[in-house]
Amino acid sequence: MTPTSGDVTERPLVTLVSVSENTGRKMGLLSILRKLKSAPDREVRILLLGLDNGGKTTLLKQLASEDISHITPTQGFNIKSVQSQGFKLNVWDIGGQRKIRPYWRNYFENTDVLIYVIDSADRKRFEETGQELAELLDEEKLSGVPVLIFANKQDLLTAAPASEIAEGLNLHTIRDRMWQIQSCSALTGEGVQDGMTWVCKNITAKKKQ
Repeated sequence: MTPTSGDVTERPLVTLVSVSENTGRKMGLLSILRKLKSAPDREVRILLLGLDNGGKTTLLKQLASEDISHITPTQGFNIKSVQSQGFKLNVWDIGGQRKIRPYWRNYFENTDVLIYVIDSADRKRFEETGQELAELLDEEKLSGVPVLIFANKQDLLTAAPASEIAEGLNLHTIRDRMWQIQSCSALTGEGVQDGMTWVCKNITAKKKQ
């Protein structure tokens, strides 16, 4: 799937995903880690947000190579912390129900990259998800933090393409950070690696400011 993005400057790869030898082939990300042997030890904090039922937890489990056959709505938060080859990845998956969203800001501190997940097939909520994303981008504690938008559920016939979502959310107006929108299916894993590879390349953007 072809991603749509802003002006992206090539940056040194930094590990974003850690997987075992047994699961490396599935996600194809060990090849990225092998390129990073000369990189210093680094801890990366990723915030995974989006409306409820967007597929955040499925995406998180896909990244961790866990069973995705039984997913329940996240009432609080899930966190995955994995170490591999001197790198530590912390991914915070915060529930997206309306009553939980005011608490999102409690987790903004020290975020290295924001991943925002959109249900591409739920067109009735595009306006709502756009408003939430806009508010996140206005948050001072998230200033300059690179953002990856996963246009999820592309395995559904009713899913809007990433280009349509990008236009509807006016992503082209973002000028204060690196950004990318990536078509994906958290269920099948398609497009996930492409998005995470982009994160690997741009994770240091905020750290260098």
